[in-house]
Amino acid sequence: MANISEQIREARKAACLTQEAVARRADLSVNMVSRLELGKIRDPHYSTLSALAHALDTTVAELTGEREPVPLAM
Repeated sequence: MANISEQIREARKAACLTQEAVARRADLSVNMVSRLELGKIRDPHYSTLSALAHALDTTVAELTGEREPVPLAM
């Protein structure tokens, strides 16, 4: 399983975006995106992950490698 930094980098590359473009879309600094991809920030705040997920057209669960919750049957 890939870690968060690898997931972010893979999602960015799959979207054919530069770190600068992702930073702009997520309203983050390029330095922050770079540090996240390099694994220098290992436990980013949820709001950061949410902004990145939105910028990369994915979910926080995808970026963190978590499984989506399964709805309970009623």
